[in-house]
Amino acid sequence: MALTKTISTIQSNVTVAANTLGAASTGVDLSGAVDFGIGYKMTFNGSATLGAVIELYADPEGAAVDFTVGAYDDPADAGDVAVDAGHQARGFVPLNRSAKYVKAKVRNLDTGQSITGIYLYATVQAP
Repeated sequence: MALTKTISTIQSNVTVAANTLGAASTGVDLSGAVDFGIGYKMTFNGSATLGAVIELYADPEGAAVDFTVGAYDDPADAGDVAVDAGHQARGFVPLNRSAKYVKAKVRNLDTGQSITGIYLYATVQAP
């Protein structure tokens, strides 16, 4: 059985202000996934002292890829991004694939500096 990996951009050139949670990405369909993760690129301000968290939100009803992430929804999974002050951080976070539809958000942990140039890439592996 050959597996395929499909990569799609789910967030492009976003800025997340200090100490805030960014907007939700476009939705990802995991109904046929056997593995899943999110690649990222983001640029930290030269004065940044804290990193970020990529939070994964799931549609609890499994009804629609374009579901709305509510203000009080809890993430289904998360991955840490270490601060790299003044540089672009790049990496990949393997995440839970059990939900049918998911969206991601970036939480900026730094209390004084924005994170800019945020790109998120969903990698879905399927048979």
